[in-house]
Amino acid sequence: MHLQLLIRFWVYISLFVLPLLSFGQGDSTRVVSSPYKTEYNPWFKLTTYQRGFDSEELKRELDNLEAKPRRKWSRIDSLNFAETSLKAGELELSNYYFNNLNVDYDTENDYWWSFMILNLLNGDYDEGIENMDKNSPGILEFSKLHFLDRLFIAYRAEAKTPKWYKENSIFNWEVDSTLLTLDKDSPEFEEEIIKPLQNLDEVLKLLIHYIHDDDAILAHACYEMGVILENYISYTEAYNAYSIGRHYNKWDKVIQNALKGAKSKLNKNKYKIPIFTRIFPTTEKWRFDYDLLKEKIIFERNDTISKNEPELLVKIEEEGIGFPTGYVTIGGIFMMFLLVLIFLKTRKK
Repeated sequence: MHLQLLIRFWVYISLFVLPLLSFGQGDSTRVVSSPYKTEYNPWFKLTTYQRGFDSEELKRELDNLEAKPRRKWSRIDSLNFAETSLKAGELELSNYYFNNLNVDYDTENDYWWSFMILNLLNGDYDEGIENMDKNSPGILEFSKLHFLDRLFIAYRAEAKTPKWYKENSIFNWEVDSTLLTLDKDSPEFEEEIIKPLQNLDEVLKLLIHYIHDDDAILAHACYEMGVILENYISYTEAYNAYSIGRHYNKWDKVIQNALKGAKSKLNKNKYKIPIFTRIFPTTEKWRFDYDLLKEKIIFERNDTISKNEPELLVKIEEEGIGFPTGYVTIGGIFMMFLLVLIFLKTRKK
């Protein structure tokens, strides 16, 4: 009798419980091979283009500055404040400090680059070009300074003649047919293509940190980078560069067509379409409260006043569902098991 009950028990388990388990797991564990592959490219890849700056990093920097009376600030403290003000979007205050500090290109290079970005954001194109010429006469072709200088010239020209970029090249970097036959692992290819791409990549990253709205010059700069990538490196990286360009100017037909062309070549060669958000993530959903910074740093307060930790960031909270969905499946299996036991007990009586 007990043997019959045991057999019935396992029959019910196999008929009802095991199919339920396999149904819940089958779709998630089944691996379907894809006919598409990742394009081979060990030479150059675009990495993440961060927009904005890490909120906690800004907060720590401001807390450190606030902890020291302004009259005791060193030159580095003042430079850090100028740079942090720039990152926080307070261009006027950053400009005031930078202009009074006379940043040195050779010994304070990182701050100097921040000052150049500030000039560009403020539209002080002539000042930026003059500063570059003064600090580095005879700019090397395709160096970081070369690309920055070309961007300043392009922004200045665009300000005088709208849509200037449609008839002109920003970087004047033409595809050289003699370089197309080079061994991509050769020192010459490294010098002629890879290093210039690295320099351009760094300069564009600096701008994208600060520029969030539509920008035709930045869009076309990314497009011109994409042309170089498509011809010398890979369709995948070209697709990424064109995608960034399209983000900054959705209506540019040249960029739209280039993006479609790169996608078509990827599909034709059965290469995977890259996930754009991996190199161009969305911006953080927070707002920097700069009025508090002005209150705490620009207007010094007495040390006797109690200090509360400032809420510099206003975060947008996300709603959750409040109940793990995985428990539903477990609960269903448990109820099925109880019903089987009750049924067996009833039959036994």
